[in-house]
Amino acid sequence: MSLPVKFFLALISFSLVIAPVSNGRGQTKDIPSVITFSQAQEKIRQGDVWKIYLSASDSEGSMFKIVCILRKAGTPRFRPSMLYLKKEMQKQLSGYLAFHTGSALDWSGEEFILEMSILDRAGNVKGSISFPIEFDGGERMKPLPSDLEKELNQRIGIIDVDLSLPED
Repeated sequence: MSLPVKFFLALISFSLVIAPVSNGRGQTKDIPSVITFSQAQEKIRQGDVWKIYLSASDSEGSMFKIVCILRKAGTPRFRPSMLYLKKEMQKQLSGYLAFHTGSALDWSGEEFILEMSILDRAGNVKGSISFPIEFDGGERMKPLPSDLEKELNQRIGIIDVDLSLPED
């Protein structure tokens, strides 16, 4: 991936970490993201299970669902995937989301962006982050932080996106 593309992706990721949220008076204020840790491989083999590691904490306990949108430049986006969080995960969650990347279409060498947002019941964004992914043979996963490794090796849920069916 070229340096300008990496810079652009880093800029997008940074801008999504702080999300504007209504303060109830018609104004918006910036609040820090509830996401405390995230990690995912940038290159994998098509057909592999892509694991997106995530830790999030919300003192209000109002995390309700995770919305994932997969995008590829020049093609329509794919149908969003929504994962509703169990009650015990609405205040604190740690683990990984699994994305099964099998498809009848060959995406070898193609680059995508997975945009992920954590929402409360009212649809307010509690935290957002994006991850680049390229189907290009795979790479070794960076080690997880040792103090979080046990927590992060629990599955939160499955990202349900069919790579064969981009939306029109």
